[in-house]
Amino acid sequence: ADEPTGNVDWEMSLRILQLLVELNRMGKAILVATHDLNLIRAAKARVAARVLRIKEQQLQQAGAEL
Repeated sequence: ADEPTGNVDWEMSLRILQLLVELNRMGKAILVATHDLNLIRAAKARVAARVLRIKEQQLQQAGAEL
């Protein structure tokens, strides 16, 4: 999902995140591109998540702790 919470408030962001978490628990792989560090932290609190930081089309860091 490319910026799935880009234009919604925090409450709706958490609802969207919960839907993605449920899909993941059903065995689906989820890839989210976002600039929202709070969303990343919330996701990591709910599921095992691997974070990749990309800047100017280059991988900057893998497995980043936020």
